[in-house]
Amino acid sequence: MTLSDPFIQSILEKIDSPEVIGVGIVGSYARGQESKFSDVDVDIFVGKLPESEYDRYTLRYWDGRLVSLKYTLFDSELEALTNPRRAIWAVPGLQGMKIVLDKDGSLAELQKMAQKFDFSLLQPAADEFATEELMGNAEEAHKILNGLARGHESTVLYATWGLVKNMFEAVAVQRGIMIVSENRYFDLIQDSVGRDTKWVGAFRTAWGLDYASSQYQSRGPAALKLYRLTAAMFDGLIPEKHREVVKQTLKRIKEAGYE
Repeated sequence: MTLSDPFIQSILEKIDSPEVIGVGIVGSYARGQESKFSDVDVDIFVGKLPESEYDRYTLRYWDGRLVSLKYTLFDSELEALTNPRRAIWAVPGLQGMKIVLDKDGSLAELQKMAQKFDFSLLQPAADEFATEELMGNAEEAHKILNGLARGHESTVLYATWGLVKNMFEAVAVQRGIMIVSENRYFDLIQDSVGRDTKWVGAFRTAWGLDYASSQYQSRGPAALKLYRLTAAMFDGLIPEKHREVVKQTLKRIKEAGYE
């Protein structure tokens, strides 16, 4: 899609306002990988967000296409380049963005910054985030242990969902995996760790991707294994303030027979 595209022009006519700094097309349309089912992802950079949270992200059907409208504070997107959790999503999007409106050139400058982005500068913060997640998800591990002991399916499945999701994000951030598309999120992380590793095997069972893991009695223990393997992966990074919580959680997992 280009600025001269009549469909793009119709979008700009609908969304432009004095608060709009620039507009970019991201996602599959920016990459030239769209299909008839793809939505048109429109990032609208503003100096002030719409008052209604609903209006900050919404969907519209225009001219037979699903259009995703996301309003983003320009300064917030700039700040994302200094936050490892946000950067793994923001940087690829900015790098591949097709700019269709840039009133003062600031959007082009932001894109240049993204193109020069160096994740190594954020590695200490990424390590800290990852170990914080590991420590914080000790609670989810305990909930899984409790649910398995009580034979309570909902407890196990909900805690498993949270733990697996958070361990995935911890690994993605710690490794600085750039998420070029949310559709490839799971692939990128599995490929990074290694498809034939125990970590990926535990993830696939806990997430219910294998036929044999459809029951909570299989998924819960697999999530506990994923926690243990993630703790081993981050062992050299865990600060003293978090080590006791992680250590005691691993001890509980072992005592319950879920090694």
